[in-house]
Amino acid sequence: MTHYVYYNDTNGDILGISPNKIDELSRYKFTKIASDVVAPFLEFKESHIKWSVDLMKKFGGVNIKWGVTENLVMDGEKLICTPGGSDANIIALNKNTGQLIWKSKGNGETSAYCSPLIVKYAGKSIILTHTKDHFLGVDAKDGKLLWKYSWPNRWSVHPNTPLFKDGEIFISSGYGKGSAMLKLSADGNSVKELWTNESLDCQLGGFVTVDGKIYGAGSNSRKWVCLDWKTGKELGSADMGKQGNIIYADGLLYCYSESGYVILNEPKTDGYNEISKFKVPYGEKHHWAHLVIADKKLYVRHGTSIMVYSLAAN
Repeated sequence: MTHYVYYNDTNGDILGISPNKIDELSRYKFTKIASDVVAPFLEFKESHIKWSVDLMKKFGGVNIKWGVTENLVMDGEKLICTPGGSDANIIALNKNTGQLIWKSKGNGETSAYCSPLIVKYAGKSIILTHTKDHFLGVDAKDGKLLWKYSWPNRWSVHPNTPLFKDGEIFISSGYGKGSAMLKLSADGNSVKELWTNESLDCQLGGFVTVDGKIYGAGSNSRKWVCLDWKTGKELGSADMGKQGNIIYADGLLYCYSESGYVILNEPKTDGYNEISKFKVPYGEKHHWAHLVIADKKLYVRHGTSIMVYSLAAN
């Protein structure tokens, strides 16, 4: 099957079509690992592939059940990705040429659908990401594994990008795994566990932090949970039909439930205060695509349909 990426302006008009495998935008250039494990780099305006690397053939990448998928991150000229092989487990490529800068054995596990986060701490750029059974901290300078934290779950699925604040790292995975807060050491070379919580076991919808609280949806409980950042205590919850994804903008929580509703909530110290909601009118199959807000517009994708809603005051 051939896949394509459509380039649309904000009015929905198609500007161009290119072969798939993209995501992170940087001066019209962007990239993504897709299930065939090829990382291309495209020029947005000209819609042609500038370079392409087969991560399986060149770096011994290992595909996984639903296909290796992650949004790549950049650290200067370095493009970070996770082939998941035993030797080149995590690699850094030159974003302009595709040439290898460094490779890391990591913890020798397959990738786990996680889009990494790079944080600046203790004079380092640290890559925070999940692989099959562990959460890792890797030095973005040379690929050195700084530390690992055991974090297995039923299907080895950990797609949620972690949260980071003041040396503390929040992670959450679904299928009953739950959440954990980790604390980096002063030099960033180790972590310790501060707390764990089972009620927020986020499967794939992500989570946000607002005013010392963490908001997100649990997969086993099917409830939307509010946790205290410092203690992990559940402060409140809400029933929005099913789990889903969440973003925060202009003091409000935008929640997209797998039940097919977009729900606007005010974040409260004890949970969620529903303001309004609407049923997504178009599309098919799963309500899994994450919401996006840009230029006072809310973008909602459901299957092959994209809808745009104005958030501007009348």
